[in-house]
Amino acid sequence: MAMIRGLDEEGSAVVRGQLAQLLRVYDDAIILPQGHKSVESGGFKNVAMKLDGNECDLLADIFSPNWWAGVSVLSVPASVAEPLLKDARRRADVLQKLMVAIPSEMEGSDVQVGPELDGDEQDRDTKPWTAGFDSPGCCVGLYSAQQSRAPDAGMTGMHRIHNAYFLVCKAGAGLAGQTFHSRLVAALAKGQSLDECLKAGSSPGPQGLRRVGLAAERNRGRILEVAAKAIGFHAVDTIGDNASPLTSPYRMAITQLNVHTNVLREMRDPHGRMVWQYAAGCVDGAASQGLVVSSNPQEGFVLFTDSNGGYKVNLRNPAYNCLPFGSLRIASNRDTVMKAAEAHKGAFHSGEEAHPDAVWVRERFAWKHKPGTTATNLEPPTLWGTYASEEFVTAFGRELGLAACRVVRLQPELVAIAGTEAAKLRAAARHITKV
Repeated sequence: MAMIRGLDEEGSAVVRGQLAQLLRVYDDAIILPQGHKSVESGGFKNVAMKLDGNECDLLADIFSPNWWAGVSVLSVPASVAEPLLKDARRRADVLQKLMVAIPSEMEGSDVQVGPELDGDEQDRDTKPWTAGFDSPGCCVGLYSAQQSRAPDAGMTGMHRIHNAYFLVCKAGAGLAGQTFHSRLVAALAKGQSLDECLKAGSSPGPQGLRRVGLAAERNRGRILEVAAKAIGFHAVDTIGDNASPLTSPYRMAITQLNVHTNVLREMRDPHGRMVWQYAAGCVDGAASQGLVVSSNPQEGFVLFTDSNGGYKVNLRNPAYNCLPFGSLRIASNRDTVMKAAEAHKGAFHSGEEAHPDAVWVRERFAWKHKPGTTATNLEPPTLWGTYASEEFVTAFGRELGLAACRVVRLQPELVAIAGTEAAKLRAAARHITKV
């Protein structure tokens, strides 16, 4: 029987039972704080696993289709950010530019983002591709924070609060992730082991694993480069994308932090055997550059620095050096969209605002729905309370290896988020207009 442990024993009982039905004899799992199974994707969140590569009969239900999704962050000078936030008209204009500049698959089935999984012999793309949002949880925008640090590196005892600004992008691998997931599911359904699925000559194979491992980072890098120009940050440092097609060379923003979730990588365990570590909906500290986790959209993100304000944090903990990424989901997108539709229906007749925090939300967030939909003013479900607040930092900081880290909370200022899925939006529109 698989060994399943939980850092939060009280909150992990349900997830423990769900994992016990899917894991095999030689598999291990550790349930991190706020661990759960997503009602949307069916994948596990905040669970770190070690999977035996030789054993067959692995059920694909343990894997999320959102492979290597994560967050990339770059610093923005105060000289660029503060003028935007002080001028209400300029703030609104930049927010609209940011929203228009980023494509989203929520706009319709004709929008496809992310590179293809297959590449040439040098792992380069064979076709051009579009960078953008690949899921309802994606976002990009300007965030503000108050960061405690010294005036210069190495000055002890002189820490004070500094206003800091960051451009943050949360997105996944798009087409590459979807293709990798479908091929892995098909191979596992044939009874192949993980080693057989990912070896040379198989599908998705080692090239597929390499390509999907970089796809999300490349997608976020290009989104950030576009977003930086949209907010007027033209001096952003960029680097050429070495995997872009020869006919269409791309450039990506150089980020200070780059966090990956849903990572699958081969490693040697303490007993000397080779296993596959899977960070299900949690941050893989060894594969990531820096540490950033997500709270609900209104609260933003939580960034961790060392005692001197540096972003290179060496995470070590008993949870396979992983960290919870997302907070607990408390409502499904479908139920939340209908809740929002009911509120908008009532507001249509009363003339009042539908959202309880409408002014604050519309000053900071913008989104695109499918063109031609009558419910274009409907806020995406993430802004109606689908996720709880982050709760693990204070309660489990020591157990997770964060005791020596400083916590920096990134608050949304000008953020473009993915809109509502077309099918749910149509249902909401029918409900609003129904007499």
